[in-house]
Amino acid sequence: MKALIIDDEPMPAKHLQEMVKKHCYEILETKLCFAPEEGLELLKVERFEILFLDVEMPKMDAFDFLEKADLGPDTVVIFVTAYSQYAVDAFKANATHYILKPVLAEDLVKSVRKAVRQISRNANKNEKGTKPKARSISVYDGDEYEIIKAEQVIRLEADGSYTKIYLKDRQLVSSKRLGFYEERLADSGFFRCHNSHLVNLSHLEKVGKGKSSYLIMADEATIPLSANKKPLLEDLLGL
Repeated sequence: MKALIIDDEPMPAKHLQEMVKKHCYEILETKLCFAPEEGLELLKVERFEILFLDVEMPKMDAFDFLEKADLGPDTVVIFVTAYSQYAVDAFKANATHYILKPVLAEDLVKSVRKAVRQISRNANKNEKGTKPKARSISVYDGDEYEIIKAEQVIRLEADGSYTKIYLKDRQLVSSKRLGFYEERLADSGFFRCHNSHLVNLSHLEKVGKGKSSYLIMADEATIPLSANKKPLLEDLLGL
């Protein structure tokens, strides 16, 4: 397994490389780039299973980099940052995890093990063959079906045997149960945070901590987070 570290600061990058060699036996080769532009060029000719990506870099931050990068479909991204507030943005950018600077061996190993599990799952899916991700859902209004792109949906809420679907500018009601949409949107970034709520994590703005955990979505709605769902979400977001 090969890894690429992109960080504009040579000392932290080299330190991370040494830690990977010492603690992460799964990674057999690690390369360094001290500028995101160099990383873009290298990714055109080499494939890496894991990408350690610094968030704040001159000229091009991590999010701009990922928009331009020619990443392989199985490349897993781990953000490396000194700022914990990037956790939600990291997930929106399809990062598997993030590590806070200064990097601790425990956090590094946890992130890499999680990345390896994801790579293994992807490999198994490719071998068996899977359904493509659901790019849309349909809602019947009694006369015709309206097709809604999955990314337009902020959240869904169970209402008895019906489901309320919240978009940016309006709300729809479907006769299908919430479980139907949970199954259909399972591979499209949606998370069942509560028995009555299914949220699109790309529209997640804040995660409340404490005994009564909650989520705040892009439409400013406050959604409860069930205690049994909390560890899974924290693992997904790297909290």
